[in-house]
Amino acid sequence: MTDNTNIPARVSPAADGRSDGNGDYRAIAMVIDTSFPVGQQVRTTQSVLDPLTPVQLAELRAAVHAAQAAGTPRFLCAVCRRPVHLAQRPAGPDVTRNGLAAFFRHFAAAGAPPCPCRTVPGVHNVGAVKFDGLQEGLDHHTLKHALADCLRHDPRFSDVQVEKRITGTDGNRRVPDVSALFEGKRIAYDLQLATLPIATIRERDTFYTANGVHHVWLTDAADLSRLSRQGFCDLHLNMSGRIFAIDDTSIGLSIRDGQFQLQELTILPRLVKDRPIHNVWETALVGTEVILIAPHLRKAEGERRYRRELATLVSASLGAERQAICRAAAMDQGLAPVGLQWTRLARFIRGPGVDAAIASDVGKVLAFLAQVEVFVTHQSGSRPSIERELQRRLGTLLASRHGLHWVPLVLMVFSTLPAIKAAVDPATMARLNTLLISTEKVRPLLRMHAGMIAALYPWLGRRLLMKAPKFGPKMRLPASRA
Repeated sequence: MTDNTNIPARVSPAADGRSDGNGDYRAIAMVIDTSFPVGQQVRTTQSVLDPLTPVQLAELRAAVHAAQAAGTPRFLCAVCRRPVHLAQRPAGPDVTRNGLAAFFRHFAAAGAPPCPCRTVPGVHNVGAVKFDGLQEGLDHHTLKHALADCLRHDPRFSDVQVEKRITGTDGNRRVPDVSALFEGKRIAYDLQLATLPIATIRERDTFYTANGVHHVWLTDAADLSRLSRQGFCDLHLNMSGRIFAIDDTSIGLSIRDGQFQLQELTILPRLVKDRPIHNVWETALVGTEVILIAPHLRKAEGERRYRRELATLVSASLGAERQAICRAAAMDQGLAPVGLQWTRLARFIRGPGVDAAIASDVGKVLAFLAQVEVFVTHQSGSRPSIERELQRRLGTLLASRHGLHWVPLVLMVFSTLPAIKAAVDPATMARLNTLLISTEKVRPLLRMHAGMIAALYPWLGRRLLMKAPKFGPKMRLPASRA
């Protein structure tokens, strides 16, 4: 059931984002969010999308398409009440890869009623479309057969096939680039050199999972700049920044050693004095023990690794400062007593100064996050009092003058630690939902303070900071493609 209250009868050009010279990419200015209670479902596009980090955008895109496939659409256009999904503006020098460049677009549907907010469908550069549907690209053809050759040299693999049709239990069929049997289990490999829509990614993963086939996405190392495109971000950011690649080295070693190997690219944080916390690609040759690990386990390990790496880097350079600030937050003392420590940390990673942090109510944010850690750590004993303190601190944050602007962080905590949301009392949830449907513009406080918050609470680091690095790692390439 959806909320029918406060839905605008029409959308003005000034309100829909079309007045800034960027076309009608934000023609849908209001959406119905069916995940919230009836009567509190109408939200502004700005409040939903603008605060999203690259990881959150990739996760929400996947969730929206999963919900649509299940017949329970997450977002509806507030004007025509038809399902909508998240799209991204075409890549460009001034186009971010976070929610600022995202917009809602109607799902394509035959016979759909007209809507003043319906935009012209975009053209996807996908698969054979790249070659006008006429032929396969030379790089794809070459690497596909090189991949099959690597598998044939490994005696653990059998029935290695190029473009063998796989028929599912429901009669649907898919044709992976390469497939093989490993210890009796079918493995399907898709070599991706062009971007894919998130719907196709989700559909393939769902098909193979439902039919007991282990599915492996991989790319090549010839043009790693592609990894910053949204279609590739949908692949690796939903896998904790991990993606496989095939290159000259992995091909040569697979054939020489008779052991199938691929390069695995992993996004990890880096801490360098006088620079913001940033990300780099790390590459490592991996075998079947990594390539064939269950996707949810591989994603979880990626999350743990990013968190550990960030915590280790901060502790090595600014451990005393971090401990002092976190102690003050645990005691709900605010930032004034640790202004010196905050300043040292902020200068090291180019974060906002202590005055700006105090003005933005960051002290209340840290007090809430500190109690979240207490709640997660203590599973017995004084649990009721810990839960009450958690609710009090969250209520204080939401009631602050910047409460609206910190709601995106609260939602991020709920996504990272679902037990926190379950522990929030109805009154506090009602206050949160009231803020979510506010038409006031949400200021980017979370983005401004993301580096400092991540340094203090690394378990939020992946969702706050992870994004595709601008440059890929140095990898050996075949001379023909170097």
